Order: sequence, then structure tokens, then C-alpha cells
Amino acid sequence: TYELILKDKDELGKVDWRMLVVDEGHRLKNASSQLHNVLDDLSPTCRLLITGTPLQNSLQELWSLLHFIMPSKFSNYEEFLSKYS
Repeated sequence: TYELILKDKDELGKVDWRMLVVDEGHRLKNASSQLHNVLDDLSPTCRLLITGTPLQNSLQELWSLLHFIMPSKFSNYEEFLSKYS
């Protein structure tokens, strides 16, 4: 669960993660949330978000999800906003 990930972040951080699959990916729509930061710190080689919840609130939420799955391509929100808004 997400609560266990937050609780056991130090132990999980010791693992060399190749793949990270996140169900309920919409929970990462806030790039400054603790969960987003902990999962990002795991530095997996490959990331996949699964969600059935449509985006409906803002470009910042979309950027947050894209930043999580492709951090090198979507590294800066202001650049994303100027290009896609």
C-alpha cells in the first residue's frame, strides 16, 4: 500500500528498482506530495502509471504525472506550460 511505501521508504530505497508500476497513478498528480517524492527517489529504470481516473483539473496535474514517468523529458513545469498551454 502507499502507506507502507511511505513507512518503509528507507528499506525500499536500498533496492535497485528496474520497474515501478503504480496503480491508482492519479494519486501522483501533485508533484510536491510526499508519495510522489518517495516513489521518484526510488529511481526505477522504467515507470508505468495505471489509472482509471481521467484528468480534469489542470495542466499542472498532467505535468506532474508526465514528470513522474518521464522526468528527463518533462523536467520543468514552466517550460511545459509555455509549450502546451
